[in-house]
Amino acid sequence: MSYIIKKQRFLKSLDKIKETCTSNDYEIPELLKNYPAESNEDYDKELKKFFKNFPEFSDIAIDLNPEQEEIVTYDGDKFLSVEAGPGAGKTRVLIEKVNYMVNELGVDPETLLIITFSTKAAEELQERLSEGDLLKSDVQKMHISTIHSFCGKILEDAGEVDLDVISDESGGKNFLFIGKHLKELGFVNEAYMSNGEIPYITGKYNEYCSFDVDSEKLINYIEETRPVSEEYIDFVREYMEANDGKFPYDEVKENDEFKKSKYNAKYLQIAKSYEKYEEILKREKAIDFAHMQKNALEIVQKEGFETRFTNILIDEFQDSDPMQIALFESLMENAESFTVVGDINQSIYGFRGSNINPFTYLAKNHGDKFEFKSLPTNYRSTHEIIDISEDFIKHQRPAESALGKAECGRDINNNIYYLVTDYKKTKKGETKPVKIEADNIFKIINYLIKNEKVNRLSDIGILFRSIMESSSRCIGYLLEDLNSAGINYQINTADLIEQPEIKSVLTLFYHLVSDDDPHKHFFNKWETDWLNLKAYADQILFELSDETKDILYKLQDKFEEEVVKTENEVWLRDHSRGGVKSFEKVLNRDEEMLIEIFERVERPVLTNENLIEYGITNEDDLEFFKRLNELKDSLYSEDVKFYERPTVSEVYLKLLTDVSGFLTEDIVLESDEVIYNLSQITHSLQIFSEVRFERDIRGAFWFIYRTIEGHSGYKPESDAIQIMTIHKSKGLEFPVVIIPSFKKDTFPKKYENPNPESGWKHGSPVYYTPDNCLRYPKFDEEIGPELSHQMEEERVIYVAMTRAQDTLILSSLVENVEEAKKDAIENDAFESLPKGPKRLENAINENLSGCKFIDVNNIEIDVLPRTCEEEDEDDYCIDLSFTALENYNSCPFRYKLANEIGFNVTEKQEIDEGIFVHKALEVINKKIINNQNKFIGNEEVIKTITELFEKSNEELHEEDPVEYQKQLDEIIENVIYYYDNYGKDIKILDSEYPFYLKDKHYALKGVVDLIYEVDGNLGIIDYKNTRLEAKYKDKFKKQLHLYVLALRDQNQEYEGKEISELKVYTIKSKKLLEFEIDEAYIDELEVELENVASSIHKKEFKSSKCDDCKYCQYKNICRQS
Repeated sequence: MSYIIKKQRFLKSLDKIKETCTSNDYEIPELLKNYPAESNEDYDKELKKFFKNFPEFSDIAIDLNPEQEEIVTYDGDKFLSVEAGPGAGKTRVLIEKVNYMVNELGVDPETLLIITFSTKAAEELQERLSEGDLLKSDVQKMHISTIHSFCGKILEDAGEVDLDVISDESGGKNFLFIGKHLKELGFVNEAYMSNGEIPYITGKYNEYCSFDVDSEKLINYIEETRPVSEEYIDFVREYMEANDGKFPYDEVKENDEFKKSKYNAKYLQIAKSYEKYEEILKREKAIDFAHMQKNALEIVQKEGFETRFTNILIDEFQDSDPMQIALFESLMENAESFTVVGDINQSIYGFRGSNINPFTYLAKNHGDKFEFKSLPTNYRSTHEIIDISEDFIKHQRPAESALGKAECGRDINNNIYYLVTDYKKTKKGETKPVKIEADNIFKIINYLIKNEKVNRLSDIGILFRSIMESSSRCIGYLLEDLNSAGINYQINTADLIEQPEIKSVLTLFYHLVSDDDPHKHFFNKWETDWLNLKAYADQILFELSDETKDILYKLQDKFEEEVVKTENEVWLRDHSRGGVKSFEKVLNRDEEMLIEIFERVERPVLTNENLIEYGITNEDDLEFFKRLNELKDSLYSEDVKFYERPTVSEVYLKLLTDVSGFLTEDIVLESDEVIYNLSQITHSLQIFSEVRFERDIRGAFWFIYRTIEGHSGYKPESDAIQIMTIHKSKGLEFPVVIIPSFKKDTFPKKYENPNPESGWKHGSPVYYTPDNCLRYPKFDEEIGPELSHQMEEERVIYVAMTRAQDTLILSSLVENVEEAKKDAIENDAFESLPKGPKRLENAINENLSGCKFIDVNNIEIDVLPRTCEEEDEDDYCIDLSFTALENYNSCPFRYKLANEIGFNVTEKQEIDEGIFVHKALEVINKKIINNQNKFIGNEEVIKTITELFEKSNEELHEEDPVEYQKQLDEIIENVIYYYDNYGKDIKILDSEYPFYLKDKHYALKGVVDLIYEVDGNLGIIDYKNTRLEAKYKDKFKKQLHLYVLALRDQNQEYEGKEISELKVYTIKSKKLLEFEIDEAYIDELEVELENVASSIHKKEFKSSKCDDCKYCQYKNICRQS
């Protein structure tokens, strides 16, 4: 190892080092005495001895291996490509390289662009850089983000400042956006697609954009290979016209030719509608992630494109898709330095489009521009783990790869273990092989725990190819074993819908939107599975009496019995025998029969009158249902103006408070799991309100219905075995890793035809796009799709193996292996024992001396001892904002709900309007900046506001055009007044400027509305949509001084300029308020931030009385009401 001196820290510590060495009669190391001097071996030994004697100075240098040092200090004429193996210290090297570039090479931090794979990774990188040797202001000047955020910046710099991003992590916004435009996109008549099919449309649109589809060519291909019969078209159109637009599902289902045409019509329409989708995006000034990349690429490829980012670092380069690679190529043209880091053997996101080896692409297309280096030393794993994982993957490594076989940085040994379970067809009553495998893995876990082989349960990671029980049935049996033994585990499954509080509130929510028609013959999936009268009885929000529960249960049973009995009667009228025996099977009958059955059998409907008729007498229960029905009636009353109706999240809160009385302060403070789960519904409702209509209660319910099954319930932090997919484990590490269920053709998965004749795979439509219809290839031409699939499956296994630090356990299912196992155990000869899929077996056999077979009847596993680090109680950092700070100070309980949990209710009109006005001013100010700081004119201001308002208030426009125009005119008048009297002559430096103030115990984040230049200094303006400026003057002062504190902490982004003016502009009262900078007050704020962070860390969240109680959205929950 060799040392690199950290310049800033060394210079700060130099006087102290000299003083310490003199007082201890110690010779200052040559490397420090002659700094900056070239490091050599003697200097390194001398410095190592110095740090051993004086560890308090160890932070002035970093020790790197030769490969790491070469990359950190590289300053050659060529760009740099770095292939970094698992556990090679990639992130540390990336951080030190940035430090070195700025501190030693003098690179301007404003020219630095660092692209990471995820928002979380970007935030962590920014935080680690801020806590290191760089000035916080320098870190702030860099652009550290995901590729999508960077593309957003390119678009903004090009003048696209008012785009509405419709992509999010959950996919909910995109779902709603396309759902809103289904008819316009042409998914009607023969090409009808329901809301439930929208994910297939979004998936194809994303593919079309990411690979740049030739729409005309694709449409021709579909028309030639997947024709739609005229007979089908005529039949569907005539049927839908005669049946109020209803699609003839049953009739089509019974006709094989119609079924094919139905699939083909949808397939064709998806392709035809793509260009229309792009038109709608432009018209509505909306954009998804794929189009962010596409539009950004078009901008950077234009002649004359200029960017300040000339020093570029790309992390996780192996996951780049073809369009991203094209974007990076364009950025190379003006780059002074360009570094890419990654590991192609950890590329496991082919389903996202990253199937091309970008390192090979660079070598072939830009080999003369790059130096190709590697980080081969693995500091994570043992020799044996490295050997088997390398032998497993080595055949994939291309000749041009800079990365050779990995070396062990820990220089430590420990055996690998493998388990083989016999896989055979079982007869009824026999134990299934996957159950035996699960039991054997459980025995291993039990052994590790009981023999204290692990310090914590969380030292064990169990990594599955899939955690869906249908894909990996071993997992279900394993969870049963763990539950029976009371062993804690954590698994991130989509189980939110299974939580009792969620089913309960959705039962009440459905009551509000359901049709009271007792003869309705359609049952949705939830109604078929669980959403019936028994769900009312079982719901936990309001505890019904036992008598009422019993009545509801019997009523549901009687209803289902009557339905089955009636089905039998109807069926036997036309058939000699048959009929079904269960309610669920009745619902599979054709629509004509269902209509007849439910004309004869009435569904129970819980109206106030019916409840009494059903025999319910408990006064509390009747009062509960009365409140529920009154809420339902109020939602559809024609006497209430549209914009006075409650928002969907207000209705949701009413169900939890006014109707059920469930949500109380005690529940919030004592039941984290319940309140966090319930808050996920509020988040979904907010997404719905942003894209669709905030008062559309039915639309909101059906949005939740179609999207909730992708959500996970709350998982409290605790010591638990970690069970997850291999994809989720990427970037993690565990002392013990268990990989279950290797099996031929299953794990790794067998290649399947991407264009099956049926058009379907695993129950989902394919809607295949031929490669020749795409500009960017999906696969390396030399490799092709089948080999590409096989290689990715192997890389998935490689990633799983390399998560292991000390102990790796592999479990395979092998057909008819029982006799071979017995022979191997008896003769201690395991080489010929089948061990799973061929390449895995070969890797084990190549390393057989370090791979031990597990006999589940005599388990012996060595695990390396580890020191269990105790948690530092003082090691915490609380995220704060001005709003969070004010919420906590006024009422800690409100902070808990609004800021920690995110249990937010859609804001009232005045706050909504404030948010809109802020957005409008942001867009206008950014247009002014892009117009060389010249005012864009009142006409453009009015146009901008009108377009934004129309997009934000479609529902109000439809329901009440007079009120719509009144609100719009008022906003235009107020904004025009601001620019006419104050705003047009300001030299704007930044609009909506984000800041980040990091201290030991808190991180203050926020956005400054406007920073402007005045006499060479800085001024700040904050916009407030209020007339009550006198009431809020103290809050205004506090917020502005927090901005000063934050901007100073960043060492002044705008160097050499002091903050000399603080102003608030109140939009409704049209006043500009000025504040003097109060230094003593800033000192007080620092103390306040520290105290609030400490109280939050101690979980002090009891409610308190404050001036806002009367208007608080949580007033029906807390004890102060």
